[in-house]
Formats: sequence, C-alpha cells, structure tokens
Amino acid sequence: MRPVLERRRTARFGAHVVSLVQTGPLHRRVPGDNFGHPWRCVRLMVVLDGEMTIKTAGTIEVLGPRAAAMAVGWRPIEFASPGATIIEVDVAVGRTPMRGTFDETPLTVWGSDTVLPAAMASALRELLVRPGIPETREEAVRVVEFLVSSVITSRSETRSTALLEQVERSRVIQHITTNHCNRDLTPATIAEHFGVSTRTLHRLFEDEGRTVCGWIAHERLRSALSRLRDPQYQTMTLEEIANSCGYGSALALRRAIQAATGSTPSELRGKAATAS
Repeated sequence: MRPVLERRRTARFGAHVVSLVQTGPLHRRVPGDNFGHPWRCVRLMVVLDGEMTIKTAGTIEVLGPRAAAMAVGWRPIEFASPGATIIEVDVAVGRTPMRGTFDETPLTVWGSDTVLPAAMASALRELLVRPGIPETREEAVRVVEFLVSSVITSRSETRSTALLEQVERSRVIQHITTNHCNRDLTPATIAEHFGVSTRTLHRLFEDEGRTVCGWIAHERLRSALSRLRDPQYQTMTLEEIANSCGYGSALALRRAIQAATGSTPSELRGKAATAS
C-alpha cells in the first residue's frame, strides 16, 4: 500500500484531541483499536473540503463538504478518499460529563445541510491555526467542550428518556462551569435557574460518579489550580484567587487545595515558578 500524503495539526483540549487533517488519496482500515488511543474513544469528523467514504458494520456513507459523522472507536472501520480536508475530534468518552450519550451505534451521520457540525468545525479550525492559542487553558477547553457537546446532543438518538436526561445533566454541568466563581452557587440556585425542584436536580445525578455539589467543588478546584500554576496570576493574593474561584476566603481555598493535592497554595506556586 502506498504511503498516504497527510498533514496534521493536533492539539489536546481536556478530554478532546482536535486535529486539522489534510490528506491525499487514501484507503485505510482501522481495526477497532480506539483510533490508536489507550482509552475508549469516539471520533467526530467534519469534512471541510473534498470527500470521504466511511464503511463500518455493513454501512457505507459518503461525506461531502460540511457533512459530518461520528464513529465509535471500538469497532473496525474503513476510510477512503480521493483527498480531503477534515476536522477530527477524538473524545475520551470516560472523561466527559456526556459519556452516557455515546451508545453502541457504529456510525452517526449529519448531512451537509446541518448547521451545527459545520459551525463547530469552522470554530475548531480557527482555534488550531491561530498562533498563540493557549490550548491548555481552561477557557479554550470549555469552548471545545461546549462545541462538541452541542453537536453530539443534536443527534436524533437523544429523543430517548435516558439521553434526554443526559442532555439535561450536560446543561447543568455547563451552567456550573460558567458560574462556579459565584460563591452563592448552590443546588437550590441551580434548580431555580432551570425551573425544577432540587429533588429533580439531584435525581439527574443519582447514577453519576459526581453529585451537583461535587461538580461545583470540582470546577472551583480546577479554576484555582489553574491560577496557582499559571505565572500570569503570580501577583494575585490568595484572597483574590479565592474570591475569583467562588471560595469566598483564602482559608477555604487553602483547605480545598491541601485536601486535593497534599500541598499548600504557596508550595504549588513555588513548584510552578521552578518549572518555568
């Protein structure tokens, strides 16, 4: 088999590995190895230019410009193309709040007239090609998470009760991610925002590994650790970081950091400064 002429630009954003791929003629068989990743993976693909044929589980789909497909990585799949430019997003399904939406359907397809996938692909392309994008910063991670979840939840399969509940969970988690800096954020205020009872809100997370309060704590901790490890926040006091992350006091921040890492905020800052 002739080697495939391919140019690829890749960046990782949390649980998502995003690639801009420009390929020449190809015919490739993938054995169901999660696209080479050591974790359970689905791949979301949007054709920007050219054409891609995908074959899996007896199904053949031809994708033209603006069309998209999502394939599970644990089933064999075959790709063929005369040449194409593609946005690929490999999603570590076990690391996302939307993991329940990834069923065993081998291939899901969006037509070229569907707006969301093409819009997502355009935004991700800009994120990859623009110089100086801080791909590890939480802001960029959130943008990618939001774009990908918007496309995935637009699938027709989300009409089932279980998947509708998963979509609602995703909306709640996105709300927490956006508003975790508000020290008054609680399950009660979240329930009020979505027009449901706190009992209904908690029920959405009964079978999840993290409760509503757990998600609030997780987002505040993630935000605080990001600031403590980032040199551009070195001049902020612990009190200022605590207020900006929703803790309300330096003492509450210090306790949360030590419980999670075993180190004090000052020690984390020292390690970051040494590493840089």
